[in-house]
Amino acid sequence: MRYLLLFSFYLVLSPFKSAAQDNAKDRAKYFAAVKNSMDDSTKMMNLIGLGYKVYAGSKPDSALYYYNMAYAIAIRLKNKTGLLKYYACYGDVLSSKAKNFEAINMALKAVALAETTNNDYFKGAAYNNIAGCYTDASDIEKAYAYYLKAVAAYERLNDKKHLAAVYANILGIFSSVGHSPQKALEYGLKAIAVSRSVNNENVLQEALLNVSFVYVNLGKLNKALALLKEAKAISERLNDKIALLSELVAFNNIFVLQDKYDLLKNYTDEIMLLSKETGNKRVLADAEYFLALYAFNQKDYVSVKSHLKTSVAIAQETGAILVEEKDYSVLGDVELLTGNIAAYHHNRLLEDSVRAKLHADQILINTQELETKYNVSKKEAEISNLNKEKQIRELTLQKRSIYIVVLTCAVVALLIIAWLLRNNSIRKEKLLISERELKEQQIQILEKEKELLSTQALMEGQEAERSRLAKDLHDGLGGILTGTKYSLSSMKQNMIISAENAAAFEKTMNMLDQSITELRRVAHNMMPESLLKLSLNDALEDYCHQVTHSGALPVTYQSFGIDKLQADEAVKIAVYRIVQELINNVVKHADAKSAIVQITLKENVLGITVEDDGKGIELSELSVAEGMGYKNLKSRVDFLKGNIDVKSEPGKGTSIFIQLPV
Repeated sequence: MRYLLLFSFYLVLSPFKSAAQDNAKDRAKYFAAVKNSMDDSTKMMNLIGLGYKVYAGSKPDSALYYYNMAYAIAIRLKNKTGLLKYYACYGDVLSSKAKNFEAINMALKAVALAETTNNDYFKGAAYNNIAGCYTDASDIEKAYAYYLKAVAAYERLNDKKHLAAVYANILGIFSSVGHSPQKALEYGLKAIAVSRSVNNENVLQEALLNVSFVYVNLGKLNKALALLKEAKAISERLNDKIALLSELVAFNNIFVLQDKYDLLKNYTDEIMLLSKETGNKRVLADAEYFLALYAFNQKDYVSVKSHLKTSVAIAQETGAILVEEKDYSVLGDVELLTGNIAAYHHNRLLEDSVRAKLHADQILINTQELETKYNVSKKEAEISNLNKEKQIRELTLQKRSIYIVVLTCAVVALLIIAWLLRNNSIRKEKLLISERELKEQQIQILEKEKELLSTQALMEGQEAERSRLAKDLHDGLGGILTGTKYSLSSMKQNMIISAENAAAFEKTMNMLDQSITELRRVAHNMMPESLLKLSLNDALEDYCHQVTHSGALPVTYQSFGIDKLQADEAVKIAVYRIVQELINNVVKHADAKSAIVQITLKENVLGITVEDDGKGIELSELSVAEGMGYKNLKSRVDFLKGNIDVKSEPGKGTSIFIQLPV
């Protein structure tokens, strides 16, 4: 929330302009004031009041019409107060229309005019308003610099009322995503202290709510609750239902963080009531989500699903993507608890899809902010250059004749027009190129995310099929072979056979034992029991030990810090398969005498190194190598958002290093 300080109105107004509604009562009041104005100065003030109080929030074009009428009077009277009010109000309308560099240009005029006076009140308001324009243009550095100038001006006046509003504005820029929570806290506490000292409950209420959000981000939940309780009391006293709604949602979010789900019910009932009274359907999605968590805590899973499905429908209708993401997450947990694995995976995919959309939307927003900031800076430079040219031209006019002046002005005008036309053409061309590149990047990102989702589904399917086949082989065919062995052993005890047949019988029994051993080895490779029963570290060590004792290849296993690894089963299986694929490649293709497997965990990065002393490979042939081994390996690494580095020379062995964020 940004506060606009209007010169000499002696009140602080919000950009939401709750008072600036187009209603018959206010229209009649201000039209009568304009009509009955005793002089032009009073008429000018009433015209600005008519535009701001009646039309700015509902019909901005009508507001601009009355602002321009007031501007004409201010120019004729050379009235600085009227001009400053005009610049502030006109700039506010431009900001509401997202015309950032036009709003900044208007605010710069106000600053330039205010600085010609010794009036700190004019300067403070002008600095505050231009800082707000830079905030809208995402230029936080310039916004902060001008807010500090406004603070200095109001401190010289000891004007605590407006100081509180400026501090609240600074709190806003630093509590936004990507900026310093400590700075936000510093100015938020100042806003609270100053607004309390002057009993400004409107600013105090907003500051309390915003500082509570900062405390939540800092993990200080008890302090956040204390501020929310005070803000709630003020909202109830002022009967501000919109603010009260935000505070109740904030309470419930903190209760969720504290695992106090039994406290959600009372506030949620009040949220649903207020959302209907204020027409805020978006908050109903939050309310249904909170009711689902309350039911989840009561183990009423039927109610959980019902509330979450309602929340998803409202979130999709109102564009509440963050709530939709949380809904799918909890739905997945409920399906898992109730044994519906297919529905669990479906909801996880939906959650990932919503998260991917959030990521793509954020990239687009960041790009648009950077583009807006660039355009504003460019427009400022153009304005500065034009102002310098104007000063030079005015000095020249004083020394030359009328003929030279007219000729010079014509030439300068033509040059400016040509320069502007050329600049406009170049800017449009650059804008088209930037938009095309941005769209191409977005398409590539979405295609990559689609590919990763497909890879995930494929790997999960492969692991499920491996597990099923391993179980069928072990429990089915393995059981048959084992039963056959016992049956043959029993037959031998009850039969009298010759020595020659006895030798053949023993050979057959040995072949049967080898078949059972080979069957168990195949089943183990498809879904090793060690990975299901042991930690990832122990499973990998067991696998390397088996390869060594099988006689296929001596494998040395080393690990550092992996016991601290905390990852889900899908990640552990993927890491196990990566090591298994690498060792299989060494056994099949490297002609190596030995291999080393090294697993490390450092600062949430899992490192996998496999080295052999085999014949090596040509790296240029790696990407076009036949077979699916390297492609499967690359797909698993890409799915885990990792990177792979292969170093090898013919005759000098191969070293493969993989890094995975965990």
